[in-house]
Amino acid sequence: MRKLLQEISVIPGVTGSCIFDKKEGPLCKLMQQEFSEEDLETVGIHLVRLVQMGGMAGLSIRSSHFRFDRYTLIGIPLDDDSILVTICDAQANCSLVSTTASMLAQDMRSDLQNSQSLDISLDQEETSEEDETFLHQLYDEIEQALAAAMGPVAALVMNDCLEQWRQNGPAIPGRISELITTLAMEIGNTELADEFRQRVEKLL
Repeated sequence: MRKLLQEISVIPGVTGSCIFDKKEGPLCKLMQQEFSEEDLETVGIHLVRLVQMGGMAGLSIRSSHFRFDRYTLIGIPLDDDSILVTICDAQANCSLVSTTASMLAQDMRSDLQNSQSLDISLDQEETSEEDETFLHQLYDEIEQALAAAMGPVAALVMNDCLEQWRQNGPAIPGRISELITTLAMEIGNTELADEFRQRVEKLL
């Protein structure tokens, strides 16, 4: 996998490349120090969500290009949860980078399928049938409150945060406050986040 990333990294203007997985974060990367781990996480999760939103609309995104003041970002989906992220200089030749990366992406997909062992076994406390019914109703209502703050991307954010929440402990009503805190942090606007919290608190 690293060898494939190196083939991308030698293209003029490329400052780094990474295979980013929604659950695991960066799986393999060749990056310059100036692009932080936190920035990479933010870019990666937003690119994955963009691909998923396209899928919800029946669109299969082959690649996405974003030209910013300091960088150009190119994302190529590898599967539903992972994406090849290439970071270039702002004025890099996106066509050249994208063509090369797309040619290598199929090999990366094969490597991912062969090496993927992302099945997570969770030791979760038994949840009563009554609690499960309550939680599923609550999830729907929380998602509606989140949609009021974030719009249509709320469904993707809710799924991501629910998955993370379940991995960190048992899915029980007593841990709902952790989920709400995580969702509020995703909103990115203090006023909207406060409104979201107020709406959710009325449900509890």
